[in-house]
This record gives sequence, C-alpha cells and structure tokens, in this order.
Amino acid sequence: MLVLQHEAEIDIDAPPEVVFDVCSDVLRHTQLSGAGEVQQVRLLTDGPVRLGTRFAADEDLSVGPSRMQMVAESEVVEFDRPGRFSWTSIPGKGPKPKRIQWWFRMTPNGSGTHVVHEVQVDLGGLINVLMKPVYGPVRGGRVKTSMDTTLENLKRMAEERVAPA
Repeated sequence: MLVLQHEAEIDIDAPPEVVFDVCSDVLRHTQLSGAGEVQQVRLLTDGPVRLGTRFAADEDLSVGPSRMQMVAESEVVEFDRPGRFSWTSIPGKGPKPKRIQWWFRMTPNGSGTHVVHEVQVDLGGLINVLMKPVYGPVRGGRVKTSMDTTLENLKRMAEERVAPA
C-alpha cells in the first residue's frame, strides 16, 4: 500500500530525445519543478547525469499551513534515453520513508512526445495505513497540483529548444 500514487500526462511538440534531455538535467530542476519548492540542486557524484548519479536538492516545502526547509538526497534509478528517467528521493528530515520515486516516461506521439509523470510515496508498512488519511490532505494535493505545473514547465522548456530562431 502506498500513501500516495499519482500520474499526470501531457503532449509536447518536441522529440522524445529533447524532452528526455530537459527532464534529466537535474541541475535545472529548480526551473522544472512545478511546486517551486526546489531551491538549489547539486550533484554528489562526478560526471554527467546517468544511472546511479546522486544529487541533493535544497527544498522549501509547503506542509499544510507551514513551511519546512530540508535537503533531499536522490539517486537516478532509471536512465533509458529517450524513454524513461526516474529517481528515488530521501528527505533529510522526519522519519525516513521506505521509498519516494519519481518518473518521467516519454513515448513518441506523431512529431512530438507523450509524457507521463508519476510519483509513488511509500512510507513503509503500518505507517502508510496510519498516514494515508493525513498525508493526502496535508501534502498529497500540493504534490498532485505541482505535477501538472511541472509538465507545463517541461513542455515550455522542451518546445523552446526546438522553436525556430
């Protein structure tokens, strides 16, 4: 049982390779994130982003009426250009969740790309059962809304890359 699982979708007028390059550029997730909560991202491993890359994000989260600053450490767990990009994230505060995983899945759609953005939050066993009624109203709605905005940002950023000069 997950405490949160959500998917959002969009069609983008850019090839899958371009869309993949935008969403896998973790250093630009400050501009991509629809919630505006990602303040800064830094790589924790050397080289270009690839499977196994670790990165940290300074975040300013909205939790109900409150704000919470934290650092989340993440690891790229899928890097299949141009089709799938996924990472797991562990917040630096609070009880450690079992798994928080994010995906971007790209499929060709005519001359563009269909993108599915997904999140799964698994706090672990009994905690999921106890927190599900609270997590949804306190954090889940914000996450779902921000995913739509993230996809709009992805669309704008990818389409700008292919727009004629």
